[in-house]
Amino acid sequence: MKVRLTVGGVALGVLLSSTLAAPAPLSAQGPDGRWPLQPTSGVGRIVAPFLDGWYENDDGSYTYSMGYNNFNSDVIYLPVGETNLIEPAEYSGMQPTVFYPGKARGVFTVTVPAAQADGDVWWSLTNPNGEVTKVPARNSWNAYQLDRLPRPHGSLPPAVWFDDGNDEIGSGPEGVVSQRTLSTAVGSPLVVEVEVEDISINDLSDARFRNGTELRVNWALLQAPVGAEVEFTRHESTMVPEPPAGRGGDGADPDGPPRRGPGPEVVPVKDAGTARVIASFSMPGEYVLIGQVDNFRRPDSNSGDQCCWTNAYVRVNVTQ
Repeated sequence: MKVRLTVGGVALGVLLSSTLAAPAPLSAQGPDGRWPLQPTSGVGRIVAPFLDGWYENDDGSYTYSMGYNNFNSDVIYLPVGETNLIEPAEYSGMQPTVFYPGKARGVFTVTVPAAQADGDVWWSLTNPNGEVTKVPARNSWNAYQLDRLPRPHGSLPPAVWFDDGNDEIGSGPEGVVSQRTLSTAVGSPLVVEVEVEDISINDLSDARFRNGTELRVNWALLQAPVGAEVEFTRHESTMVPEPPAGRGGDGADPDGPPRRGPGPEVVPVKDAGTARVIASFSMPGEYVLIGQVDNFRRPDSNSGDQCCWTNAYVRVNVTQ
């Protein structure tokens, strides 16, 4: 149908089509069947391993800090083995098998001796949907080099150790593993404790550091039977958490989802002391708990800066 309009004495011809615009064909959708700008599904997606970076050690060895990004909205379980593989196999064993939603930095490390420093260490995950995601750890990428120097305001990874007869003190993602395996039964409360101390270099002329720094121990599952859960409750010795303050005060990963408010699995400690939490397990099996001890309330400490936290690992044997 043609309509003649007159604008300012000038005749214009406009052709109006009687056919309405059809929806875009399905070929306009993305490879995963989603329309452009359609919200991303939190189900059936992947867990991707990644390399945080590498440290050069004094003895010529190299330490690789590893993390992951779970794009699902649910916890994913991938047992060590064909679905969760580190090669060469001699470096396998401490990788996570429980993957929480979102990004997790520096949950474990791999240290290779100087004689093998030129080879790659591969971490491969076979996702529930069959997709394989993998990442190499190598020290030839200068952009990934990390250091253990104090941050601009003197922050350092906290010192962490266990009162188990072992003199080892951890500081940094390498952390420390308790030499004592704890034992409990399903549903029976278990007290887990670790010693922590902030060893940052404080400038006492700066009012922000005169009253010390609050450390936090963030407890979670590192390894567990498929489908297993742990419930944390507050120990009576735990002080009430202070509200977040300053840059990075809530400890949230700037690239990941916002951290939820302090729960019973987050144990605050002022400067130094014993951090205790009560854990209860849902099924029998062998577990590894990870406590990430950070001082993210300091202005120069944040996971996005690859500083400053220390991992503490505790093995737990749960019976029926």
